[in-house]
Amino acid sequence: MCAIHTLLKKNIFLGSIIKPMLLSTLTILIGFVILAYVLVTLPSLAYATSASNISSAEVVHSSESMKVPPSVGTFIILIPNEAHENWSDEQHKLITDKNSYYVPTNLIIPNGTAIVFLHADAPWDTPNPHTIEIQDSSGNAIYSTGQLDYTLSSKPIILPSPGTYNLVDKSYDTKEARITVLDNETSHGNIIMGGFYTPTNQVENPEDNDGVSHPGSLQYYREAFSSDGFNILSEYNFSYATCDYCPGEYWPDNKSGEHTLFLYGTEQPLSDALVKLGKLVKDNVYV
Repeated sequence: MCAIHTLLKKNIFLGSIIKPMLLSTLTILIGFVILAYVLVTLPSLAYATSASNISSAEVVHSSESMKVPPSVGTFIILIPNEAHENWSDEQHKLITDKNSYYVPTNLIIPNGTAIVFLHADAPWDTPNPHTIEIQDSSGNAIYSTGQLDYTLSSKPIILPSPGTYNLVDKSYDTKEARITVLDNETSHGNIIMGGFYTPTNQVENPEDNDGVSHPGSLQYYREAFSSDGFNILSEYNFSYATCDYCPGEYWPDNKSGEHTLFLYGTEQPLSDALVKLGKLVKDNVYV
């Protein structure tokens, strides 16, 4: 009986030690799980907040205007395929008559937001370099991209003061476009945001003039952007086929009359994002 009594006392003693240890270990494990969940969820919440504060891709397409929230530190303006075609008499050659030369045509940003231009106007037979000048309301040039070639991007620029600035392509006849810098909002975030065009579906002929196949389509870019650390925030599918003498009534260089505009965001370093975007541009079938 004494031995049994002693054993019971030992078990009770050990239990009084082990139970708190188990509870402490369990608490630590739960803490790690919660921390991991927070670390994974916070970026998604940041993008959800940003997405809720900007226009949808459909609104950007129809209005040709976009206002970005203060959480955006840099906005990348896309120079789309066929942006070298004249607005006055070659609109049928464009991807669309909405945001034809810049995505978007009218950009509204908080003070302090950096701007970058991304060249996605593919060469078919010859290159189509672009030199974009930003002019103030008096017509004074305050910034130039210099000559931009296909897949390359400009150096980031923060416009000097609130107001309206005009975008002028020094090489081509384009639609009027502008950037408005707000005086009542200031950028305080590091999110990078931009827009991108792709054929909605895989095209019948994805090859360029040299016989190289390009994978670009909406499904491809959904996967590729995600793999490269970008979030697609919004999508809008549209049709544009106004070439009366072209098969399918779309300009052949565009490979389709069915396209998608999507808006994307990322928090990776700008230099890394631009390298990846250059490759993603080259993957497109707009060649």
